[in-house]
Amino acid sequence: MNTLSSPKIVRMIAALTDHRDVNLLEASLLKTVADLCTPDWAMIFHVGEDDMPDCSTSLRDGVISQTDCAEPFAELFSTEGVTSFPIMSHAHKVLGYLLVHRTPRLSPEQQSMLSDLFRVYDNYLAVLRDSQIDRLTGLLNRHTFDEQLDRALGLIRRAYRDNAGAENKRKVGEGNGSFFMGEIDIDHFKSVNDRFGHLHGDEVLVILARILQSTFRKTDLIYRFGGEEFVVIVYVDDRGDAEMTFERLRRSIENHAFPRVGQVTISIGITEIRDTSIPVELLGHADQALYYAKTHGRNQVSFYEALVASNEILPTQGATSSSMNAK
Repeated sequence: MNTLSSPKIVRMIAALTDHRDVNLLEASLLKTVADLCTPDWAMIFHVGEDDMPDCSTSLRDGVISQTDCAEPFAELFSTEGVTSFPIMSHAHKVLGYLLVHRTPRLSPEQQSMLSDLFRVYDNYLAVLRDSQIDRLTGLLNRHTFDEQLDRALGLIRRAYRDNAGAENKRKVGEGNGSFFMGEIDIDHFKSVNDRFGHLHGDEVLVILARILQSTFRKTDLIYRFGGEEFVVIVYVDDRGDAEMTFERLRRSIENHAFPRVGQVTISIGITEIRDTSIPVELLGHADQALYYAKTHGRNQVSFYEALVASNEILPTQGATSSSMNAK
């Protein structure tokens, strides 16, 4: 390994910690690893709820990508020439692994340098997660929603430009689907806190967050907006798939036996995220659909675009607070 000057190491660390997005942070880590030891390949795996590591970011032939890995983690882990570095939480829980393959194998000096680099990465990742995660539920928080919605809108707008003239085709990533946003609110949650106390109310929020995580995919984005309100951004084939997905969530909540509290129901307002969407209007559309669900019996899913098309509601501009008044 070439001797690195102190200014170059400082620049590498600065570049590594120059992102607030976890995916970009991982890509930056792999680029730094490539600069330090020119590996044959390197991969970052995350440990899921089933304790099976899944590949999230890889470096092959100098190209960094976020893609699934065909080879099983155990097979790669035991490959000759592979050195592994665990990704640890501050509670000393293994969150994942960085695997680095090099021929010849990393020297003790290289391993020591990468270990020190990984300490910087782990510490920064912990700070980043603390700033993005809701402490009670473990879901993403409202501040993170604002940043990631801008990214999603940018992706959609680029997809529309790339597919100009292709009617009803909006290639996003590798598919031809669309993004939808669902705003979720627990029905009569104030009465839950009043009757059973805030500790049991918090328990309802935590259980609901777990059901949300089990209902949606890892690629979907789930946020707690605060109080009893949640927002989910999903990528599905069409409006029917979006409605079916949120309806499945509604039934799961309705059929779940919550300790002490018993039955809990939710109301959901959905809207499509288009290339012309702006955040304040999206929130307004989802909020108006949620208000309609709240004022028409609760425990149901309402779709903003369908309500407008059927003249049930008038189009709205900007975010409203109407659903907050219907709880």
